Amino acid sequence: MTTITIGLDGANWDLIGDWLDGGDLPNLQRLIDDGVGGVSESCLPPLTVPNWKCYATGKNPGKLDVFRFDRIDTKNRQHVFHDATDFKSAELWDYLNDEGMTAGVINKPSTYPPKDLDGFMVAGGPDASETEYRSLERGFATPPHVEEFLREELDYKVHPTPMISPTEKGDAEVEAVLDLVDLRFEAAKALMEREEPDFLHLTVFYSMALQHYFYDEEPVYRAWKRIDKHLGDFLDQDHDILVMSDHGTCYVDAVFYINVWLQQQGYLSVENNIDGALRKAGITRERALSVAKRLNMVETLSKVVPEGIQKVIPWDEGVKRDRVLSILDWDETRAVASNQGPIYLTLQPDDPGYEDLRTELIEGLEALRHPETGKPIVKAVYRGEEYYEGPYVHHAPDLILDQGDGVHTSDAIGPNEAIADSGVWLGGNMPEGVFLFSGPNFRSDGLTERARIVDLAPTLLHTMGAAVPDDLDGEVLDVFAEGSEPAERAVRTRRPLSGDREAEETDDAEVEERLADLGYLE
Repeated sequence: MTTITIGLDGANWDLIGDWLDGGDLPNLQRLIDDGVGGVSESCLPPLTVPNWKCYATGKNPGKLDVFRFDRIDTKNRQHVFHDATDFKSAELWDYLNDEGMTAGVINKPSTYPPKDLDGFMVAGGPDASETEYRSLERGFATPPHVEEFLREELDYKVHPTPMISPTEKGDAEVEAVLDLVDLRFEAAKALMEREEPDFLHLTVFYSMALQHYFYDEEPVYRAWKRIDKHLGDFLDQDHDILVMSDHGTCYVDAVFYINVWLQQQGYLSVENNIDGALRKAGITRERALSVAKRLNMVETLSKVVPEGIQKVIPWDEGVKRDRVLSILDWDETRAVASNQGPIYLTLQPDDPGYEDLRTELIEGLEALRHPETGKPIVKAVYRGEEYYEGPYVHHAPDLILDQGDGVHTSDAIGPNEAIADSGVWLGGNMPEGVFLFSGPNFRSDGLTERARIVDLAPTLLHTMGAAVPDDLDGEVLDVFAEGSEPAERAVRTRRPLSGDREAEETDDAEVEERLADLGYLE
């Protein structure tokens, strides 16, 4: 018997509730009827990174030293991007290996570059990148024979082609994502049979991109139908199965341009820049791409127009991601934010005005209301060292936002107003995701429980008879069937393993571009 985790990026029960009620997802409904689960609460910010690592380690980001895909280094005035070597913790499969069990990991974000396991690891999008020394044709999986099998027998792809993006979300891009859903499950089933791991983790990631751009429209329905069909292949085999997500997806009915608000309040200042002039003249990436597509010159222009010029052309929404930092008047800026709301101050914590500035920002943000509906734009604002716990809290953003219901926070500078009714995404991120345990060892109570994402790793370890490290934030959940072996066995604890890895060279620009295309860096 293999214990299996099937991770569905951005899944939540409200999104798929009507499809479950209508009988359109029969295999998932069967798992619900035979299992126990409910809502899983992710760590803030509710993003792919850090939450896939919060799941795998059972820890909050303050013990991982990574708080999102990237961070803003206000001292050196630059974006810093993270890869798998930056996380300071062992993961649940390392502990399984240490107790003599094998593990396979497929497509989990934040696993690039892949590490050696007693089993196998296949790195996942969106952060897996090419460099001068590694390409996505090779170097995406360990050990070599697994990568060779995936490449030669399954024509395995790490990323979809063509890549879906705010300006490219037609039939070809949707089909590429759906094909990748099929490929992920085919790889999981093939490697289960070939390698026979004791534990298998599979993440389906790019279906989340469909949810961002279509929310619950037809492309997303098609993706969930395919996911459900593949889930059926894991039933009737007496596997213990966990279905879970890193966070949930909500319908976006308000966009909060946080850097515009900071600018309006006098906390952020920009210099005169060509980006703004181009946008006022009606020259944006979306419009340029539309013209290039009509002239069938997209590929040609991408090769002949220097990258530096391409990056200067703003999006319809305005200046985003690394361009935000390039247009700041740093001497007059006291705060700048990333999308989903982490705020970084240019003042250092030992500055006499640091704490007063944080208090001002907290009070101002928590008082914000939608001008028409009166709904809170921000539920709460936390000081980084108060929300997180661990040895790396001093590296956390200065402030963390818990976004209001239905609110997506964008870092774009350019809109005239800080609050809008719509933006790039139809579906935004929210902390409430899903978890569902099903199989011989679990109760059949349906969706009656609530958990934290950090509770999943210790629960899996205990399910498989492994000891739980004593530095985890999560706890073993009460989900086991009466009389089952895990229910009768006391939880064992152990000292943690070191999770430090040697850093490797990565291509930040390539990763940044992919994240931006998907809308993660707005």
